[in-house]
Amino acid sequence: MDKSVYPYFDMYSRDGSNISFERWTDSRSVDMHRHEYYELLFVGQGSCRHMYNSTETLLIQGDVVIVAAHRVHGFSLSGQTLIYNCQFLLESLDERVVHALRGYEAFAEDTGLEEDANSCEEKTLLTERETYYHHGQLRIGYELNSSKQGVVHLNPMEIPFVKSVLQHGVDVQESTEHISLLMKQKYLEVFLLELTKAMGRQNQMYAVCSKSNQKAVADVLMLIEEHLDETLDFNEIAREYSFSPNYFRKIFKDITGFSPITYVNRLRIVRACEYIQRDNMPIREAAERVGIYDLNYFSRLFKKIMGCAPSKM
Repeated sequence: MDKSVYPYFDMYSRDGSNISFERWTDSRSVDMHRHEYYELLFVGQGSCRHMYNSTETLLIQGDVVIVAAHRVHGFSLSGQTLIYNCQFLLESLDERVVHALRGYEAFAEDTGLEEDANSCEEKTLLTERETYYHHGQLRIGYELNSSKQGVVHLNPMEIPFVKSVLQHGVDVQESTEHISLLMKQKYLEVFLLELTKAMGRQNQMYAVCSKSNQKAVADVLMLIEEHLDETLDFNEIAREYSFSPNYFRKIFKDITGFSPITYVNRLRIVRACEYIQRDNMPIREAAERVGIYDLNYFSRLFKKIMGCAPSKM
């Protein structure tokens, strides 16, 4: 469909601050659209299926996605989900915060910057594998897909702090007092600065890896996808690539942001979530489909990663 037909949405808040906070806890679907402002989606609990940059990604607890102005996107929430949504124009921010955002792709257009060609090559190296065939169906890989969408993965220490900041933004949203408008701006700026720190950490860890190591990890990611329901011996996998187990774990985390075990657990839960939501598959069957046969363990792991029980999806 021609992008020109996608509607423009107005900002939720019209108090003149050009900043808006929303907190969503209901199930909803929003068709493909665009807007003149930037939008940030933070998943505080559950999951959000997000369509952006020609890909569809399942965002889960602790994920943040940045949607640039005028870019087409859409999303859907289901089950027990908590999403914080921020909408803003760059001119509403302190210029020092805008400066801190410089260099990140989502903000490059408005800041007048162009990405370095080598940086683009590094960012797209793994996306070449983002689609693949699985049991005769075209599937999309979670982590690879999310890299194309520019997803930032907050660590467990950052998530509660970011939640608190965003909730404060929501709390002052409806007030029109001057100090409330200023507080709303400052809450957003704190969130953005925390986000730039996380983005910088991800980019720095990725940049130190050689292309041969990137290729090796990309091959392992494909191996994980193809054998997700099996027991994976990462020590043996490391030896196959002539890496020591410790070094392999290091470069895997540098590139993906997760240890191999954490990555596999997240991917298993994301896949199971897709089976439950999309295919209406029974919870036990979804767990077994991703290689987890202890239902109690599956429920504990699901709640740890998604923030809610599988029955709430």
